[in-house]
Amino acid sequence: MALEILLRRSIDGLGSVGEVVRVKNGYARNFLIPRGYAAVVNADALRRVQKDKKTEAIRQAEEDRARAELAEVLSGLTVTIEARAGEDGHLYGSVAPRHAVEALKREGFPFDLRQVRFEPIRELGEYEIPINLTRDHVVNVKLWVVLDAREAAAAAAEAAERAAEEAKQGALEGEPEPTSLE
Repeated sequence: MALEILLRRSIDGLGSVGEVVRVKNGYARNFLIPRGYAAVVNADALRRVQKDKKTEAIRQAEEDRARAELAEVLSGLTVTIEARAGEDGHLYGSVAPRHAVEALKREGFPFDLRQVRFEPIRELGEYEIPINLTRDHVVNVKLWVVLDAREAAAAAAEAAERAAEEAKQGALEGEPEPTSLE
């Protein structure tokens, strides 16, 4: 059963202040009306909606200002994620939006997974990831996907060991060892 209500606050996906919308009875009675987001359509509610429009405009202006400040901070932000990868730079797994959300939380920006959407990243490198502050406001943040520090150290140790082994093999075969130009 549907109920006609008058919105006292803008709600994404439902409507703006002052609109009359039809919603399910339980949604209106258990959520919208008790929280003051809506009222049953009547003459008194129609009079109050004018005041609600002014209040909503002030609240929206404050949110827009805060969103603009956050967008300015985010536009200069660089987030780094360490991942395991092969020698060619292909990741063994992938970097998904949930990894970016965790990295942003470590930086002090608690975003929801719904706000960060991008295709999984499968190679090391620099990327621009979109963060949806609102439906209409998207900010790109720079994301670096780098080789895991432990894996990088192990690869460096392995390369040094391989170079030492090659030098040893060259000395055993009678080839002169490479000299440094110091």
